Amino acid sequence: MGLLDFFKRNKKSNTETVKTKKPSPEHILFADTILEVISPTVEQFGFTRHRTKIENHFTTIIFRKNKQYIKVNGSTYPTDYPYFYNIILGEGNDEEFLEWNLNSIALWRLKNKIDTTAKPKEYEFPFGDKVKFSVTNANNELLKYADTFLQGDLTLFYETRSEQNKSR
Repeated sequence: MGLLDFFKRNKKSNTETVKTKKPSPEHILFADTILEVISPTVEQFGFTRHRTKIENHFTTIIFRKNKQYIKVNGSTYPTDYPYFYNIILGEGNDEEFLEWNLNSIALWRLKNKIDTTAKPKEYEFPFGDKVKFSVTNANNELLKYADTFLQGDLTLFYETRSEQNKSR
């Protein structure tokens, strides 16, 4: 699948900004799978694609609903080994790194809050045949652990974010 096929199959939303910078085949497949699996899920809750950025070693896809956002980012940058991806939940309008960092939490933090026996962490970046399985699992966890966030009830999100920011 070429880059043009990616954009033909995954039509850009009216509010979305798309940036590409020589994306690798791994990140094209990863982004395509995110848009195929996670996009329909979050769109059911009123989120729309805001930004898609695909590079050689990085992918970032952001969905927004008013001030809420869901950011999926993945890295295969050599110094980031082991390679990973995360689903980030946040609130706010500013897209500066510091602002995003203080106003967001990783899905795994909600998972840990809800299921204290789990050993949550970021997801291992998948390759080849593992991509669909991994992203489908992440989507299921998004529905399971971030259901209140998706529905607009930010109580658990605020509590978890506050605990995270206290430890910084």
